[in-house]
Amino acid sequence: MADDQNKESHVEEEEEESDEDEEEEEPKLKYERMGNAVNEILKGEECASCMAVHAKFLALGTHYGVVHVMDHLGNNIRSKEFPSHTTAVNQISIDEKGDYVASCSDDGRVVINGLYSSENNVQNNFDTPIKAVALDPEFSSKQTKMYVTGGEKLVLTERGWFRNKTTVLHAGEGAIRTIKWKSHFIAWSNDVGVRVFDMSSKRVITYIKRDNGSPRPQLYRCNLHWKDPVTLLIGWADNIKVCVVKTREQEVRDLPPRYVEIVAMFSTEYYISGIATLGNDLVILSYLTNIEEGNVKRAENVAAKRPQLRIVSVTGFHDNEEMSADALSIRGYGHYRCDDYHLENVAEDNLFYIVSPKDIVLAKPRDMDDHISWLMQHSKYEEALSAVEFHRKEVKKHNYQEIGRAYLKSLMDSENYEQAARICVKVLGDDKKLWEDEVYKYARKNQLKAIAPFIPRGKVKLSSAIYEMVLYDFLKTDYQKFQDMIKEWPAELYSIQAIISAVQEQLEKDPKNQVLLETLGEMYTKQKRYDKSLAIYLQLGHKNVFNLIHVHNLFKSIKDKIVMLIEFHPSKAIKMFLDNTDKVPVDDVVRQLSKRPELQHMYLDTLLQKDPEAGQDYHELQVALYAEYERDRLLPFLRNSNYYPLQKALAECEQRHLIPEMVFLH
Repeated sequence: MADDQNKESHVEEEEEESDEDEEEEEPKLKYERMGNAVNEILKGEECASCMAVHAKFLALGTHYGVVHVMDHLGNNIRSKEFPSHTTAVNQISIDEKGDYVASCSDDGRVVINGLYSSENNVQNNFDTPIKAVALDPEFSSKQTKMYVTGGEKLVLTERGWFRNKTTVLHAGEGAIRTIKWKSHFIAWSNDVGVRVFDMSSKRVITYIKRDNGSPRPQLYRCNLHWKDPVTLLIGWADNIKVCVVKTREQEVRDLPPRYVEIVAMFSTEYYISGIATLGNDLVILSYLTNIEEGNVKRAENVAAKRPQLRIVSVTGFHDNEEMSADALSIRGYGHYRCDDYHLENVAEDNLFYIVSPKDIVLAKPRDMDDHISWLMQHSKYEEALSAVEFHRKEVKKHNYQEIGRAYLKSLMDSENYEQAARICVKVLGDDKKLWEDEVYKYARKNQLKAIAPFIPRGKVKLSSAIYEMVLYDFLKTDYQKFQDMIKEWPAELYSIQAIISAVQEQLEKDPKNQVLLETLGEMYTKQKRYDKSLAIYLQLGHKNVFNLIHVHNLFKSIKDKIVMLIEFHPSKAIKMFLDNTDKVPVDDVVRQLSKRPELQHMYLDTLLQKDPEAGQDYHELQVALYAEYERDRLLPFLRNSNYYPLQKALAECEQRHLIPEMVFLH
């Protein structure tokens, strides 16, 4: 479960086979085994017997009767430990401020040590084994120092300036094994049940009996945990109860002003080694044996399974939903009993310490980096990218590019080249080297077509070899796409002459290929060799001919191509010539069209309509042209023009027997 590869994983990866179709849920917590001083303390025959935690430090009790004070990572924070007892430490208590640590043992001693002052240190010897101890939460603040101890009796000890006082709060129900003091309330368990004492009213306000049929309390410790000053959690054997301290609305004679109500309870399929809270959910350290649960769950002297840390949501009085269950790899777990484990919680930081005789594991909520790592491990890269983008300030270990490149690799490995190419733009950004490396990867897989549309060609420019490689690939496989890219890509991205040479080689194999010829013309235009472009476009009859002539002023280049242009598009060509008579004189056009009288007629007729005076030198020629090609327009022409020789026009009409025209001329 630990995401950091340098940390040892504590979750058994395949404790139980799950349905392949069921999607794996993300863990709620992450785990790491505590090292540092813990390894030194627990080596050899020494074992952990209990632990208490505080927001400032940890206090670990051992079977040799020593209390070690450490930071949350397991480093000693005192020059020496507290050699407090001659037998195993049974329980440790820390006051709310973290100034004092109390411990107890079967040797009958209760020891209270100040971390910063020894003024109020206590060593109290009882004549009976002490199983539990709890400091007043305000021990360091009050003048009267109070603590309670549990053996055969529950004893309150008060130490003041002038006197010490002990009061038996409860007795007669067997050994008291656990005490938890929060605010005004002291909760404890003995062999028959749980009681809560209210310090403000000096009365027991509840008795919660141990469930019928429960296993021996000596083997299955009652686990108590105050979620807040009024909410007590009880986890005992295979039963859980959630209890709340409430104040009576009206005073009732002989009854305390406060009482405890059980607001939820349920049984479990496992034993409970510890209980705590994460937000509104329960955190349960559970114990299982290899005997099948539900049949002989309470069988003793059998091998234990890995303990599991479970998160359970309480949804109703008898209803609960298990959110997660993580199996922990605890050293020697197969030989431990339920009571060999402890669960301690630093509520302020949501830290959970799983304590066993030879091992301590720290569990804590997964942060955004852990969430992203899990998403990546489960190939949920798009979610990981969204998470790192949305939670940018929270993410420390990951970045968008790292996740994106992992996503790219995954897509490439699964041959999803087009999708990979689409996300390259955002993932690779403006990094030239990353882009070039990625394009070469596509080249090795013969998939340049997939990435070509996304290759940068604006602010970021790759080496010309990259663009040429892509163009060569299209030239060999897809002429149309090659042409599209030549039109789309700026010529400065690549060596245009090298690409022209490559196209010319292809044309040797397929000399009449229209797409290649058009593309060659496009490249000549980019190279500003417009005469070559024009020749190709005229050869192809390309619609771009006239635009090319106008834009690049190629009138000198077309002086010998007048017939070809008019044949290609008569109206456009004639209009162009007439609009530019200063560059293409009328005489030149008429002369070149002499062998194509039908075209000559079209040109001169259009000229006449535009400017009757401009072509007056050719009105004699036009008599014959109208007579040949547009007889019905000859008579109007004869009537309107004054620039043709009368006798020659009459001779032309007589030769053709054009009576109306002859009558007019006579």
